[in-house]
Amino acid sequence: MRVFAAYCAAMARETDRDIAYRCYVTDTLKAILSRLGTELHTRYYDTLRLRPEETRTADEIISNITDKLRELQEEDKN
Repeated sequence: MRVFAAYCAAMARETDRDIAYRCYVTDTLKAILSRLGTELHTRYYDTLRLRPEETRTADEIISNITDKLRELQEEDKN
């Protein structure tokens, strides 16, 4: 079990390093291109973290959270 946990931790570190390197390289290229007069509008990091635009109303969000809390409370009682 310890070997598997160590493997998972090593893979997570490698993935983090890979993402950091890609962000560094693309940010550097973005800076170089901007000096040459060409503009990149989106960073690589931002494309990794894209989330869909929220379309729910505040009342729908509150209702959703309330429903989930009720479900959790019922699970705790059982």
